Amino acid sequence: MSETPICLPLRRQIAFIDLEASGLGPKSWPIEVGWGFHSWPARSMLIKPATGWSLEAWEKSAEELHKLSPDQLIKDGKPPLEVALVLNAAFANADVYSDAPSFDGFWLYRLYEAAGVRANFKLLNLAGLINNVAKSSPEELISRASEKEPHTHRAEQDVRHMQTLYTLALEEAAA
Repeated sequence: MSETPICLPLRRQIAFIDLEASGLGPKSWPIEVGWGFHSWPARSMLIKPATGWSLEAWEKSAEELHKLSPDQLIKDGKPPLEVALVLNAAFANADVYSDAPSFDGFWLYRLYEAAGVRANFKLLNLAGLINNVAKSSPEELISRASEKEPHTHRAEQDVRHMQTLYTLALEEAAA
């Protein structure tokens, strides 16, 4: 008699994403993406400007925040298709959280549109995740997380900030 294996559903991973952009306007485009999972190191990639992304959308105030120039993106950035495929592979079994889902969602849309592929994940609001487990106020948690991993307007570092925020919330919930 053969036994039928029991198939348990895969547990979805908690992932974090942050994007930096050419500016905040309606024609802005993504320049850097950072991502990571709970308890895993964060990564980032610079994004080479797509053909349809105009330098008219480049804001000097944004460049002053993230310290990235268009020349650096052209030289060191990865094409939108490569970035989109890396993100799809990374997030195949993940719930993906952003601390600014409306902005990051817009820039992800621009990235995937330029790449000509579809995202295989949906963006969720980090505030909802944190509020479900934290005992402290969001302001208090953000302050504590900022001491350990400051929010710097660079994608990888800002993902580390979100990871720290989530870890602090989990530690409070377990205490």
